[in-house]
Amino acid sequence: MRSRSPVMVSRGLVTSSHELASFQGARVMAEGGNVVDAAVATSAVLCVVQNNLCGLGGDLFALFRVDGSRVRGINGSGRAGRLADPEFYRSRGHAEIPRRGPLSAVTVPGIVHAWGELSSRYGTMELRDLLAPAIGYAESGFPVTPKYAESVEVSRQHLGGYEGWSRTFVPGGRPPLAGDLFVQKELAASLRLIAEEGPRGFYQGTLSEKIVAGVEEEGGVLGSRDLASHQSTWAEPLSTDYRGVKVYETAPNSQGATALLWLNLLEEHRPGGLGPGSKELLRLFADTYAPVNAERSARIADPSAHPLPPRFATKEYAAALGPRPHPGRTPAAGLPGDTTYFAVADSEGNCASVIQSNYMGFGSGLVPAGTGIVLQNRGCYFTLEEGHHNALGPGRRTFHTLCASLGERDGRTHFVLGCMGGDVQPQVHVQLMTRLMDHGMDIQESIDFPRWAIPGTIYERPTRILLEEGLPAPETGLRAEGIGVHSSATGHAQGILFTRGGMAGGADPRGDGMAAGF
Repeated sequence: MRSRSPVMVSRGLVTSSHELASFQGARVMAEGGNVVDAAVATSAVLCVVQNNLCGLGGDLFALFRVDGSRVRGINGSGRAGRLADPEFYRSRGHAEIPRRGPLSAVTVPGIVHAWGELSSRYGTMELRDLLAPAIGYAESGFPVTPKYAESVEVSRQHLGGYEGWSRTFVPGGRPPLAGDLFVQKELAASLRLIAEEGPRGFYQGTLSEKIVAGVEEEGGVLGSRDLASHQSTWAEPLSTDYRGVKVYETAPNSQGATALLWLNLLEEHRPGGLGPGSKELLRLFADTYAPVNAERSARIADPSAHPLPPRFATKEYAAALGPRPHPGRTPAAGLPGDTTYFAVADSEGNCASVIQSNYMGFGSGLVPAGTGIVLQNRGCYFTLEEGHHNALGPGRRTFHTLCASLGERDGRTHFVLGCMGGDVQPQVHVQLMTRLMDHGMDIQESIDFPRWAIPGTIYERPTRILLEEGLPAPETGLRAEGIGVHSSATGHAQGILFTRGGMAGGADPRGDGMAAGF
């Protein structure tokens, strides 16, 4: 089952979904930066070398712990523009928000503001120095991986008609091939502006003017006031205790609370007494996920408009769950979620658990001229249905699939983990955590071990369970489908586990990830 050994280090560690990002994050720490400095540098590099999964036009959520302080959370997700309301779309003949194009760019990009908040409050290095590696990879190019090349080719089928996207990612009509050096001069210029003007320039300066001009030219809904008014939120993370470990997840509008509710429900069933790849354990997971998913679908949204019920993450709330009909419809095509996650930690237990995304692979496809930035389409997860708790409205944040996790034991950091995978992210979190805490696996083994996924958005009724090779079909009401070995349908995970002698890092063989330390 094991693809490789975990990376064992004593001082500092970064594990991400791209080796260049992990290397640069570890380098920042080796040169004296703290975990927040390393996180910002890693995040920025990923926005260049994996901008099929994330980017300056997307969002970020993070949990972090610095200098022995309590765990804190930042919500760097964007809000819908002032013109974004259901009537705007219905009046133009749309029954739902388009998934691609200018009208799918509904929400403000939040990642750059989050960099500024993290760096100014908790960083020790200048932001311009942290962005230098990303600028270099954009200016001089980076070697294209097979997965990146495949992503461009697949996305070309949906986005090839958008001039800005094609000019950026299919220059001269030729998509980059694996091994090519891919250069993004306009993206380098945008990063350089952020380094010179600070994040403020992205929302109220030179770069914001280019973004707004590009959106308005294409008939989109974001304006200068929307960018200028954007603020990240310092969100208190939610937590619960599981098997003696205090588990934290990012707060709503993140779906992280789903994992906590599920752990509370699972603990009374003692999953550690069942084999990690057994039919019995898979059935327990599937049966307990049903009421948890119903709660996820009905409860989580922008907390300013639809607060999470009190004590949602408690054992008492979980114990009161019973069978209830799912409010959704039978799934159609579903909404894919392309994202990237990384973890950073040092020997003192300082750490960062970070996840960022454009959504659906290259996001909306809208690239404002002169920026090299693809604006996200995260807002297409909103519904136009009146009265729905996740209904589109000006200034609202949508239900967000991004979530990050962190665990403490006896007041010290125990693990940092997360994954990409859209709606199935809480499912992967729970699989990884129970393998660590119930079955005694190391971090790499828990990531490598065959996974399962029950796909479906909050609007859909789950009907199937996807099983990687090595897992038996459980006896549930779900249709079992085999998906081969190490399928991307179960997400790409990374994680760090603290050991007696230091830290162990794991990266997912399903993606391009690696752990790097010093």
